Amino acid sequence: MKKAVTIVIVILLTLGFGYFLFKISPQEKQQIQNAAADFDLSQVKSISEPGPINPQDHIAGDVNAKNIFIAYEDYQCPACAQTASLVKQVPQAFTDTKVVFRHFPLYQIHKNSVISAYAAEAAAAQGKYWEMHDSLFEKQADWSELENPLGYFAALAQQAGVSNIDQFKNDITSKKFKERIQKDLVEALSLDLPGTPSFYFNGHKLENNSLENMKAQAAPYFIK
Repeated sequence: MKKAVTIVIVILLTLGFGYFLFKISPQEKQQIQNAAADFDLSQVKSISEPGPINPQDHIAGDVNAKNIFIAYEDYQCPACAQTASLVKQVPQAFTDTKVVFRHFPLYQIHKNSVISAYAAEAAAAQGKYWEMHDSLFEKQADWSELENPLGYFAALAQQAGVSNIDQFKNDITSKKFKERIQKDLVEALSLDLPGTPSFYFNGHKLENNSLENMKAQAAPYFIK
């Protein structure tokens, strides 16, 4: 495991399992901001809460639900894969709540985090976002270390019901959704998030903990 990554183990007592949180050191955050990657991070600034729901957001649950649970995640993050089943329970466990996914690819740590984000968006363009989202996490161990996972992602997309695979591949390689992913990344960095996964409920940061404990943290901010 790379030295740059600090791993904090949190035991989910209620659900009976533990998960990792990939923490970002101040040095790593600076590296991300200074990286010669594709993203323009000049808009990173300090903010206190996530931006409002926008048309590009991917929403699970009732889109008209009053309460908003936002998950900032990286498809190559093992912690995110391990907590994916927990996040899927939120719309039912939190009354009148929808889940919003936002990208936080830690590309200085996870070499395939960005291309996997493109894969999710390319599937979304054909109406199969959540199917691809689930497959990426479920099969994470199979693609994480591939030098070129494009072919593997195409196979996953086909299994997820994406009909035009050539278009899917083109949408990834053309970086069609760069601005979409960049927007989420800028927001995550502006929030100074400690790592992935990071969760917010109605604009308030939740500690990554058991489902029941997160419900308790969210209770004061619940909108009836």
